[in-house]
Amino acid sequence: MLRPTFLLLALLTGVSQGFASLPPPSSSLALPPSIQQNSAAPPMSSPLTLHSKPAESRYTLDEFLDEVQKDIASRPIALQFSPNRSNLWFRFKGTILQKTWKSALFFTLFNVLLCLKVHLNLVPLFRENMEKLDKLWHMQMSLTTFILAFFLNRGASVWNDMNSYGRRIQGRLNDISILCATHVKRDEDGKVLYKSQVVLDTIARYKRLFPILFYSSIVKSHKILQSNEALDGMQTRGMITEEEKILLKEMPGGGRHHAVIQWIGNVMVAACEDDEIFHQHSNLHYTFLDKMCQLRSTYGSVPDKIDDRLNMAYAHFVQLLVDSFLFVTPFAALADMGNFSPFATFVLTMFFQGLLDLSKMFLDPFNNEGQGDDGDYLVVNTYIQEGNAGSERFKRLTKRFPKVF
Repeated sequence: MLRPTFLLLALLTGVSQGFASLPPPSSSLALPPSIQQNSAAPPMSSPLTLHSKPAESRYTLDEFLDEVQKDIASRPIALQFSPNRSNLWFRFKGTILQKTWKSALFFTLFNVLLCLKVHLNLVPLFRENMEKLDKLWHMQMSLTTFILAFFLNRGASVWNDMNSYGRRIQGRLNDISILCATHVKRDEDGKVLYKSQVVLDTIARYKRLFPILFYSSIVKSHKILQSNEALDGMQTRGMITEEEKILLKEMPGGGRHHAVIQWIGNVMVAACEDDEIFHQHSNLHYTFLDKMCQLRSTYGSVPDKIDDRLNMAYAHFVQLLVDSFLFVTPFAALADMGNFSPFATFVLTMFFQGLLDLSKMFLDPFNNEGQGDDGDYLVVNTYIQEGNAGSERFKRLTKRFPKVF
């Protein structure tokens, strides 16, 4: 009897592994080129590749740079859905059903095997022993349900916080855009003066560069953008200048976004000291500094939240609790429901394992650990692409003001 037991434990361990893993000086400002969505840059020789969607598509570095350079979102931040019953019932891709059906099927087949043992009377006193495990299962069920509910709530709060940080980063960058666009000096016809236009274009370009470098420092799928080859590609596409590329290469890949924020500040401070660029530059200067500090506080909270999302002992305890509960479920279902136990085992496994998997997906909002491989995670490219559009929005709309007086 020992050898089959050890084989069963080995099988359970193997199956459970699938769900147990948790700037430059202001004098050097130059008018930058506009955003080019379909840049015909020559192909790079770098062999670097990236799984932007695990096991689904494979991007080269050139294709990835083209993607983050767009100013139209390729897809929503998260998977969209219709709230009506018929739509939700027949969804499979990106749902918990897609993640848990294998585990549910395994435990159901295990329950069927137990049913055959009972019907064929292969093991004496088998049903009596099942009733003992049934008592343990009922005692553990309330605890498992209670703990999983809190665990799910904790994971959902992490996911919501990450999405909120991403939107707030976009908001603070857009605040800077509208402040600059409404304070630049114009001629009598309301058109932006050339010197002011240079400042607007430079700040807009830096604002497009910042999210790319920032998310490459916290999202594993975007770490390719920290490479020197990526900087070469950005310079080819006009996203950075030759001087900026040299300066960025001298810095560690994970901290280059800090430099870009300082570049924005340097341009603004220099522009506020020039009476030919901004109106009311003293007030603008202090408001800008406040927005910059809010931006730094917001983006600085993202890696902190990733690091302290959850206590390891908590996640370890929940994993042990759910796995032990699911292991006993086939035995308890057989004792309580007899021939209906395979269906009960499938349903209970689907829901309890689903709660655990859903919690893990929430705790991995950027899919750094592969918990959202089925597609339901925060799409970083959308943050970047929407930020690209925001960097030009107010500058384009306010090229000319109507006359007031």
